[in-house]
Amino acid sequence: MKLVYLTTNKFKIREAEMVLGDQYGIDIEVINPDFEIYEIQAKTCGEVAGFSARYAADKIGKPCLKSDTGLYLEMLGGLPGPYNAYFDKQIGYEKFLRMVKNEKNRRARLEHCFAYCEPGKEPIIFSGETMGTIAKEARGNDGRWHDFFFIPDGETKTLAEIGDEDPMRKNAFFGSAIHDFAKWYKEQNK
Repeated sequence: MKLVYLTTNKFKIREAEMVLGDQYGIDIEVINPDFEIYEIQAKTCGEVAGFSARYAADKIGKPCLKSDTGLYLEMLGGLPGPYNAYFDKQIGYEKFLRMVKNEKNRRARLEHCFAYCEPGKEPIIFSGETMGTIAKEARGNDGRWHDFFFIPDGETKTLAEIGDEDPMRKNAFFGSAIHDFAKWYKEQNK
C-alpha cells in the first residue's frame, strides 16, 4: 500500500519524492484531499501536524502523513513559529524583512515535523530542527517564505540559494525528522 502524504506544497512534494521515494524506496501517494484539513493553533509544529494527520486519517480511513514547518525567531519571542504560512499570506517575506531590518538579534530556529497517523489511533510525531540567522534581504529563488531569508549555521547562503544549487543539499538543513520517520516506517513495514 502506498503511503498517503497530504500536501499541496510543491517543495514538500519534491522533498518527499527525493527523500522518502528515491532515498528510502517508500512508495508515496501525494493527495490534495477534497476536504479541508484543519490546522489548530498550537505552540509547536508537531502539535499542528499531529492534529492534521489524525483528522485526515480518520476522515479518509487510511494511514496518513502530514508535515509542518515553523520558524522561531528570538527577536519576536518565538514568532511566527508554526504560523509560517499565515505570516507569508498576510505580509510576505519582503514586508517581513522590512519590519525586522533594524533588529540586532537575528537568531532563529527552523523546525520541521512529520506526523504519521493511522485511523482511530494517536499520531506519531518526528521532529527535527536547524539553528541559523535571518538575512537582511531576501536571496535566492528556490523556496518557501522562510527559505529566502533563513541562513543555516555554518553557511553564508540562504536556504533558497542553497536550493538553487542543490535541492537535495537544501533538504539536509530541515533536520532529521523526515529521515527518522522513513527509518521508522521502513522498520514497521518489513
